[in-house]
Parts: sequence; structure tokens; C-alpha cells
Amino acid sequence: MQKRISQTFVWNGLKVLVVVFLGFVGVLRADVLDDAQEIVEYFYTLNAEEANPHKKINHAKGFCAIGEFIPNKEVAKDFAIPLLHNKSKVKVRFSLAGGNLKQSDKSKNRSLALKIQGKNDSWEMAMTNARINFATNASEFKQFMRLQVQQKEGKITQDEADKQRAKVRSFANFAKEVQSLPITPSFANSAYHSVHTFGFLQSNGDLLLARFSFIPKAGIKGLSKEELDGLNDEFLESAFKKALSKAPVEFDLTLVVPNKNDKIKDTAQVWEGARENIVLGTLKVSKFDGYGCNGEVFMPSNLPHGIQAPNDDIFELRNLVYALSASKR
Repeated sequence: MQKRISQTFVWNGLKVLVVVFLGFVGVLRADVLDDAQEIVEYFYTLNAEEANPHKKINHAKGFCAIGEFIPNKEVAKDFAIPLLHNKSKVKVRFSLAGGNLKQSDKSKNRSLALKIQGKNDSWEMAMTNARINFATNASEFKQFMRLQVQQKEGKITQDEADKQRAKVRSFANFAKEVQSLPITPSFANSAYHSVHTFGFLQSNGDLLLARFSFIPKAGIKGLSKEELDGLNDEFLESAFKKALSKAPVEFDLTLVVPNKNDKIKDTAQVWEGARENIVLGTLKVSKFDGYGCNGEVFMPSNLPHGIQAPNDDIFELRNLVYALSASKR
């Protein structure tokens, strides 16, 4: 059990907590901690296993790899972000959503978590192949989880849950996004997205707001029904190893710059249409590394100098959920 250090204060009439916990360091309203604890309990109700109390309660099934980040030096000079100026070692984890260690690889979700370790800085990320999140605030996050729990407990049917989800814009947008995703033959054929909008400090002192994506150099590819029917439920790991046997698996780290009408804080809005994209560098994955990283926590709040955390209503909550759930393991 990891130790949480917290102290309660009253500031401007609001009850706030100073929390230092599993890499999460922050000042937050007490209700944010309450929301995070409630969400963690929903995850455990859905995915916990008495026989395996130390497994992840989301993104349980996965494997590890080793790579490096190679910066785009022509672009790096435009940013005051030291991590972007030199090659860095990277710890990589590919996974599926959910708490089932035997989750079928025929599911649509693909996830990528990274720890980029520079000389004096590091950057951690946790992404999926969906461009948006299912929630924009704590209330939606809790409602989304609550509906799943009610389904599991038999309190509502699938149809009843679907009708309730259809009434919430964020849920409906997310369902549409997931429906559009291909079932890819390999983790090497999915793109992975930040969902949140971060601030990137430019050399001129300006802050560039952008989401980011890791775009596969092998291209985004989907399996046909015939191809899918010919596979069993375990093919992603072997496909990735096969790809690595031929060449490193590479992704371009790409900033996605918002257009005028894109909502910066809306994590459930797909940014449609043509826009400026800036390639910051390449993630080059070169070696399969077993399963040792499966128990680790990848904290998106761990940012390098020059990158500012998102100013939305879910980023802080999401990080705290990661930290709290890890502490229960």
C-alpha cells in the first residue's frame, strides 16, 4: 500500500487538499478527491477479482516494450522544451481497455502508455485510439461508470443503459467515435491520442495550445470480417513481435493544433477537418520487453519543463483516479 500524504486547508471559503501521492502532487478541492474515490470504487466493482487483487482494474491486459524518442530537430528549435532537443529512452506499454486479463484482442480499443526519460526530464502519457473521452467533467465520469455498474448488477438492461447514454452528448460522441474505429491487426497499426489540450512553450515565449497524437508510420489498418474470423482471441502480441522482427515499429509524435471553432476544454469533442499538424519527433520501438511494466502507473500529470498541464475539468481527476486505484493494488 502506497502512503498518501494530505493536508486540509480552507482557502477563499473553499475546502482544499494538498496531496502528495504516487507521483501525483497537487492542490485540489476536497470534492475532487471524493469524486475520484467514488470512481475508483466503481472500477473495482466492475473489474476486481478476489483471486488476483493486485492486477490493474483497467487496461489490465498488456505487454511492455523498449524504444527511444528521436526529436525532429528542425521543429525542436521552435520550442523551449529541453526534452525535445535530444534522444531519450522510452518505456512502452501496449494494452486493451477493461479489467479482464483474458480480454479478446478482437475488441476495438488499443492503448499506449509511455515514459520518456530524458537526461534531466521525463514525460509520461496514457492514451487510447479514441480521439476523445467519454466525459468532460466528474459528474459525467461518475454517471458513465454508474451505468456500467447498474448493468452488471442487473438493475438496468442494456437497452435502458443505452437510452440513458444517448441523452448525454459526451457519451453519444464517444460511442460514435468508438463505432468508427477499425479493429486493427497490430498495435503498430493504431494511432493514439492525448484527448486533452496541453500548452507547449515556444522559443519566442508564446504558448501553443494543442492536442497530440502518435501516428503509426505503418499506417492505420483495419481487419476485414474474413480476416477477423480467421483469428483467435490472442493475436496482438504475436503480431507485434513479428513486426519487430522485421524493423522497429515507429510512430510520429504529432501536435494537433486547434482551429478557431474547436473547444479547448471539451474532451468529448472531435476536432474535425483540416488543421495544422506539427511533427515533434519519432517514437521508435525496437524491443519486446515482457510484462514487467504491467504493474506500473503511467501518470499523465508527469510533464517535462516547457509543457503545461491541460486546463479542463477532467485531467486532474483522471490522474487522481490512476493514483488512488494503484494504491489499492
